[in-house]
Amino acid sequence: MQSGILFSCQRELDERKVEDMKRTFFCGTLACALLLLNACTVGDIQIETWSEAQRDSAAVNSADSTDSGSDSGSAKTLEAPRHAALGERFYAKTLVEPPHGSGEIYVTIDRAEVFATLAEAGIALEDTFPDSVVDGIQYDQASGTFRGDRVIVTLHFTVENVNATSPEHAREPEFYEEYDFRADALGACTEGSKIYFSKHDACSGSYYAFHLEPGETTEFEVSYLVYWSEIASDKDTALKHVQFETAYPATLGTTVDLNLK
Repeated sequence: MQSGILFSCQRELDERKVEDMKRTFFCGTLACALLLLNACTVGDIQIETWSEAQRDSAAVNSADSTDSGSDSGSAKTLEAPRHAALGERFYAKTLVEPPHGSGEIYVTIDRAEVFATLAEAGIALEDTFPDSVVDGIQYDQASGTFRGDRVIVTLHFTVENVNATSPEHAREPEFYEEYDFRADALGACTEGSKIYFSKHDACSGSYYAFHLEPGETTEFEVSYLVYWSEIASDKDTALKHVQFETAYPATLGTTVDLNLK
């Protein structure tokens, strides 16, 4: 009787083990199936989203974004030099006068010449700036000569507009277009007064206005009436050290030694 009870208990235990093994096998199989399903799904997403070509494209876009960000974060600051040599190209800050104007515009004073009379300079009296040459004051019309020790200094300019916009347009858009600049914004030749601009008929806004689109270059002449005695006290070296000041006071602009002889 006792052996029968033991046998029955043993059989019950064996059946329970089999059931537990079946349950364990089923759960393990289900877990593996779920893992395989998830792996395939994730793999599909990765392959679809990050193909080799797309990874390359993302890398390029990232590099471009970094470059553009660095450019926008560090704007180029332009400063006019204190001094420039004759024939040297320099940034003409006074032509754009930030913040009214903006951008890059460059000037070169190619050469400078000295004349005793308007005729020698090739300038007609009627073409001079109004009231800058007045008979009986600076000028003797009968003889065609200047009174006192005045002489004409003519400067030949080359101006290159890279991407500049006009401060004149910002202030007076009814008179000046976006790319109208003024030659008289460059300054003065020592203590001389401006009397002539070779492009004086180019724009209606001002006698000294000229139009220059971005990417374009122009040339013109500006003439100044200068006192010989103010240039140099030593007559042997007179006119050798005339300086062109592109702003007032001179420390704010570029001074060019003209080396006149």
